[in-house]
Amino acid sequence: MGIWLDYRKHYRSYNTNIRALLWHYCLWQLGAAIYGLLFPLYLLAGGLDEQVMGGLFALSTLGSALTALPAGVVADRIGRKRSFIIGAVALVVIAILRVSTFSVPFLRALHFADGAFLMLFMASAAPFIAENTTTENRMHAFSLGAMVMLGAGIIGNLFGGALPRFVGIFLPAVNEIGLYRIIFVLALLLMASACLFLWRIVDTEKEQKAVDAKKWVLPSARDMGFLWRYMVCAGLIALGATHFMPFATPFFRRTFAATTGQLGIVMSLTQLTVLVATAIAPSLAVKWQPVPAIIFTRIISLPLLLGISTVTSFPVAGGLFMLRSAFMQMSMPLETNFFVSHLSPQFRATANGINNMVMSGTRAVASYSAGIIITSTGAFSGYPAAIQVMLICYALSTFFWWLFFASPRRFKLGA
Repeated sequence: MGIWLDYRKHYRSYNTNIRALLWHYCLWQLGAAIYGLLFPLYLLAGGLDEQVMGGLFALSTLGSALTALPAGVVADRIGRKRSFIIGAVALVVIAILRVSTFSVPFLRALHFADGAFLMLFMASAAPFIAENTTTENRMHAFSLGAMVMLGAGIIGNLFGGALPRFVGIFLPAVNEIGLYRIIFVLALLLMASACLFLWRIVDTEKEQKAVDAKKWVLPSARDMGFLWRYMVCAGLIALGATHFMPFATPFFRRTFAATTGQLGIVMSLTQLTVLVATAIAPSLAVKWQPVPAIIFTRIISLPLLLGISTVTSFPVAGGLFMLRSAFMQMSMPLETNFFVSHLSPQFRATANGINNMVMSGTRAVASYSAGIIITSTGAFSGYPAAIQVMLICYALSTFFWWLFFASPRRFKLGA
């Protein structure tokens, strides 16, 4: 109850801009969860395998990587509101086109564009929250944003898992691809409705001054030292996670013959556990400080990953997947707040662009690599091998978090 009252107090302290963004997140994620759950299965139904999927996911992250810095510059020039609206509306249009074809060249172009416009939206997200919150309520804003998306994702995954069977009862003559496309209409309507909240955002005076005075800022040695250390830690997580997480639904489908209903339940329960974990993350950070809390969640996730790659029971694998996601995702708001709080204000936008570029480039390489590993044959191949790569990367990231930010020889974070 105390945690709930704490979040309610902070929500009431937020201005219209933060509230509008939170409502956008809610409706968008509701539709995106339905879309994201079924889109890999839609591709499988269309005859495309995991290697093709890996290439598509790689192009999406490559699009983000190549446009990260330009997107940051454009977002600073045109303002947060315009970058949000242009990015979100373009993503809806691209999502419509993605489910209208199985042409691999066309899908490749669409996935690249999807990554580019997603980066335009994301380039403004963290700076926007920082500009519209105070030091006292900023961490809760990042956590609340994650919780809203998780809560909407729970409902979206439940609906996404149940809708194919439900629609199939009323439209028995429609084939699998047709069923998915009918459901995608609902998902896309939700995502389009979410965009309406973005028009309620008002550019703040603080933001407008930053836009008017924007110029290239040479970073200090301290800023660059912090940035490259942070990117090593975060980059290893991105490298590892992308070897498995985009392929989670095909993994459960092919390995355990899971139905869409079962997948929806697993994904919903996963997001429910992540929601609870994210809610308690700020309290954990206050008690232990952010860096020890982050390291703790990393350590706990390692044996869970090992279990996913070795068990033969779908309920056990689903439970381990659920717990792994909870421990990993609960630290994300802490990492975001840690990142923006230890950079000079004038360098945050540039640093965010550099970080996004490196993370997206890493995911692009990992997506392509994962597709090859999963579809290959031999001693080191298939989903177990991809999960083992993820495990190794997580272990290395945990070590570097300790080395750079918690060990006696750690990087000094003081100003």
